[in-house]
Amino acid sequence: MINLEQIETKSIADGIPYVRKQTLALLIDLIKNNNIKSILEIGTGYGYSALGMSCCSTVNKIVTIEKNTDNYLIAKEFLKNTLIQCINTDAFVYEPQQQFDLIFIDGPKSHQEQLVEKYVKYLSKNGLIIIDNIYLKKFTQKTSLTKNQASLVKKIKQFHQWLISHKTFDVKIYDVDDGIAIVKTK
Repeated sequence: MINLEQIETKSIADGIPYVRKQTLALLIDLIKNNNIKSILEIGTGYGYSALGMSCCSTVNKIVTIEKNTDNYLIAKEFLKNTLIQCINTDAFVYEPQQQFDLIFIDGPKSHQEQLVEKYVKYLSKNGLIIIDNIYLKKFTQKTSLTKNQASLVKKIKQFHQWLISHKTFDVKIYDVDDGIAIVKTK
């Protein structure tokens, strides 16, 4: 069976984003400390974070969705013979058939608000939504941005403001790697 290091190496070689080690460690701590059993991941990449989260003994189901067919096929091969179910679909089309204890949003950065609004109804009572790349530091720390990058940074900042001012969410933001938001419903 493939391991995290092998997926990391392939991701780096192919330029596929993956969750960094401190972020994965925080995810694993949150899973253990909150007795998470079921996880929905939006944005599989090659399956690095899904495989990392699956090591927690409390977890008995992970569904991970990936829009890019090439990435999905590689992830599906990497994650075969695990408890992880890979689905090749668009996050805006997919309709889960159950609620999840944790929803990990690591998908399209320019549409995070829509993803949170769509998927919060699939969150089990006392569940968590975790959003990666809340700061998008690779762009926000640059002095010169393309028009598309500047637009994305603006959207990320607007999302951040929307998230922390949302009346039905308790939000904690951790300055780990590229920023993690942990959302609980009130």
